[in-house]
Amino acid sequence: MAEALIFHYRHQERLLNRANPLIKFLSVIAICVTLFSLTLKGLLLLVTSLSFVMALQRLPILRYRRELRYFAIILILILVTEYLALRSISLSLVAALRFLAIIQCGLLLTDCTAADDLARSIGSTLNRIPKLDGWAVASTVELTLSLLPMVFDASLEVVTARKARLERRRNPIKAIFDTATSIFSLILDKAEDLSLALEGRHYDPSQARKRLPYTLIDLILIILVTALLIGAKVL
Repeated sequence: MAEALIFHYRHQERLLNRANPLIKFLSVIAICVTLFSLTLKGLLLLVTSLSFVMALQRLPILRYRRELRYFAIILILILVTEYLALRSISLSLVAALRFLAIIQCGLLLTDCTAADDLARSIGSTLNRIPKLDGWAVASTVELTLSLLPMVFDASLEVVTARKARLERRRNPIKAIFDTATSIFSLILDKAEDLSLALEGRHYDPSQARKRLPYTLIDLILIILVTALLIGAKVL
């Protein structure tokens, strides 16, 4: 099975892909804000619902196994540290489920939303505010989201190159330091290439772009997210 990189957009003709990016972005914000006030039962409902949506979206979780291992380690650390600090299994599960829900939202948003489409939706909305360059703000969001997959791309390239050279280091601390340094250096090179590419195309962050329309799918998404959050809050 071929490996896929996490937090990358995949073009599909599914319900979430056809929804307006701004509605999806606001839905994720609403979920992330609300989950900090939910009980354990509410979080279980939320995580279960997000897992169902991930299944409908057909996220290639098995192909994300390399990157998901790091999040799994963080999840275990949250469980252990919260339990040692609070001596409560339920509170530890609450903290872990909050982290899991945030990761699920990030996976769904990046999988079904292209960075340039999100920028067009945000820019067309913010540009209506007086004395605010909405398109420049949207371009900043777009570039920020474009850098996130770049981190995982660089990590995979460095690790693959080291394995191809059959590198073996007995000192784990030095190995981690060398790997992190190589990844950071490669990210800087990729960022410079992106900057030169944008400069070569005479990229103007304030330039207006074509607006994306709102459809019935957006209304359905708003209703479903609102019902989910209300149901999770009641539990």
